[in-house]
Amino acid sequence: MPNHLKHIAILCVSLWLLSAMITTPTEALVTLDNSQYQIAETDLSRVDWKLNHIANPGMEDWSTAHDIDDVSTYRTTEHYSWYAQAPWPVNEGVRSRGFQSRAIDPEHPSEAYMWRTSMPAWNNPANLTLKFDWHIDQIPQPIDGDYFRIDIFLQAPGDHHLYYYFGCSDSTLSNSSTRKYFFIDGSIQTWNTFDRNITEDFFNTIGYYPTQYRYFRFELMAYSSDYSRVFIDDLWMINNTVIFGGSTGNGNFETNTGWNSGTNYNAADIAQSSVSQEGDWSLNATADSNGNQSKLSFQYSPNRRLSSMNPDTFSFQWMMNEFDGANEDTFAYVEVECYNQSESFTVSYVLAYGDNTNTFTYEGYQVINVTGFNTTGQWNSFSRSIWNDVSSFNQTDFITVERIEVNIRADGPTSCISILFDDMHLQSAAMDDLGYEDQGDVGDEVLSWGVSSGFQPEFTVTDTAYSGSKAANLTLVDGDSWGEDSRFENRFINDNTDLWLDFFWRIENDTAHAENLMYIEVSFETGETLAYIFAYHSAVPTGNGFDEYIILPEVNTNDTWINFQRNLFDDFVTAFGSEPDTEIGDFYLYAKADTGGRFEVLFDDVYLYNDPAPEISGIQMTSQIANQAVNVSATVTDPSSFTVELHYRVDGGSWIDVAMVDTGTGFNATIPGQTWATQIDFYIEATDEFGQVSQSTELTYLIPSEPDPTPPDYLPLIMGGVVVVIIGVVIIYYFIIRPKQSSE
Repeated sequence: MPNHLKHIAILCVSLWLLSAMITTPTEALVTLDNSQYQIAETDLSRVDWKLNHIANPGMEDWSTAHDIDDVSTYRTTEHYSWYAQAPWPVNEGVRSRGFQSRAIDPEHPSEAYMWRTSMPAWNNPANLTLKFDWHIDQIPQPIDGDYFRIDIFLQAPGDHHLYYYFGCSDSTLSNSSTRKYFFIDGSIQTWNTFDRNITEDFFNTIGYYPTQYRYFRFELMAYSSDYSRVFIDDLWMINNTVIFGGSTGNGNFETNTGWNSGTNYNAADIAQSSVSQEGDWSLNATADSNGNQSKLSFQYSPNRRLSSMNPDTFSFQWMMNEFDGANEDTFAYVEVECYNQSESFTVSYVLAYGDNTNTFTYEGYQVINVTGFNTTGQWNSFSRSIWNDVSSFNQTDFITVERIEVNIRADGPTSCISILFDDMHLQSAAMDDLGYEDQGDVGDEVLSWGVSSGFQPEFTVTDTAYSGSKAANLTLVDGDSWGEDSRFENRFINDNTDLWLDFFWRIENDTAHAENLMYIEVSFETGETLAYIFAYHSAVPTGNGFDEYIILPEVNTNDTWINFQRNLFDDFVTAFGSEPDTEIGDFYLYAKADTGGRFEVLFDDVYLYNDPAPEISGIQMTSQIANQAVNVSATVTDPSSFTVELHYRVDGGSWIDVAMVDTGTGFNATIPGQTWATQIDFYIEATDEFGQVSQSTELTYLIPSEPDPTPPDYLPLIMGGVVVVIIGVVIIYYFIIRPKQSSE
């Protein structure tokens, strides 16, 4: 091609490219970046597999105002016995023996008592007589209530008691073959004399003579909150010779020898209080001393295993109302007793201590002064990990929390300590098994169900695991059986709880003998029992005591890991035909090998949990173009049945609900096409069968405004004209002007 033609071609192409670059662009499609709305798939990180193992944690349940339910309690009541002298009444010499007591309430009576320090039994108590003077200063309810008596214990053979009541009576009592009752009249606030032949009283009521004398004991029992107070003096016991009387055995109480009344106490009380942090009630623990020791305790026995894989949170709310007259014998602490297979550990969380050094020590205890120590008049939040506190000072792979006990004591002429407790929790795994990774070495006993039997282990650690490096192996042979339970607190089951039992199991060896068997029995607090049958080879063993049973679809399957995942609410409805509104009491795991048979089963990853509302993830939608429908899709995950809805609105109007359809790969719904310049807001809502609702983030897309009408585009015409002119110029130059110049 001649050079001038090449130049013309290049020029034309350049002009065409230029015209293409300056052409008006079309509108780009808008797509939604939904990465921020992705939610993790269902796993243990989303479920509630921990449980509060403290019964009555909110202190809400009380039988009476002084008797809390589901909690072991101890408290001292006010009772005192002393050698009295003027101005107290004395009948002989300068001293008598006084008793006084009063109750916290009728359910917590108080008893003052006295007996001989040394009282050897003797045979053939012939013509045994007992004489003493008695004085009732006050007894608030002497009829069927408070009482003062002496209990005389003889044998003939067999045990027999003669009870003599003084200045009081009880119409609820009746004689029996071993217990006889005598009611002795007497005046109040004056001295009376008791003088009886005990041997003849025994003969007259029982019909033969006693063969052995054992002891006698004075008892002053108070059911009233006002004082009961009595005195005795000049006591004589004669059995052909003086046993006690006058100076013999200190029968006149003029010295301090021979008589024992145990420890004298002042009252401590555990009571319901309306001053609370949650709910209606808290627990008021008050120890008040007037010179004698006053102490109380309340305790739980959770028996839960803790480890680095299953740490706990131990928490409660507390407020000290009073802390008066404090000394080194006035204190309050929470004691936690733990153990592993070889040793014990004790942690004391100290709330208050009256010694000026504020240093509470207890040999062998790990002592921690808590936040709020020795502070009155304010609520304090206690929250620690028992596992962390114990393992930070001791080398151990796990601990079992055996007992949590609150101890409060006052001991001094004017000492008083009063503390409120509320909202107490010990949060750890509902099932101690978990993945068995915190258990001992292979072949060691599995410590979970029943904790430890102390016998040759049948439930042992194995390295044949579904996940991780450890699992549990239960092996039984030749008629052996094994059964242990796992107890729960506060695991509710009703139409608001999506409760699941979830673990993996694998039958390694089953000789299929007739009585080879395995099941888990679930007990409910309302009395029903439901069994899940894993293996059986004859009739279902209903004689084992459960009410109903479910034979698992994988029953008797060997050599395969199977996931047991059951909704306990749904199974209860299936088994009993009604919805439960109760608590899980315990699980009981039972297995048996028939005579000559063998049964071996593995377990791993054992969890009991509440599943939350469904998860919504992976939200996507198609292009948003005017007058074209937009399809919205999402992934929704939940083990229970559920429904999914799409909610949308146009330009801030009313919400419109559309059911989303399960396509097998997700849930879809369509938003109808909208006109130009329209804003659409939408979100997805999923509701499971237990009423738990989850909602996605509200999303928005915009249909853009309709573009303005496009004006006539003269540029291509102009550019064409320019090109024609340029081409003409080039032609004239190359074909007319230039040849002409060359000829000249």
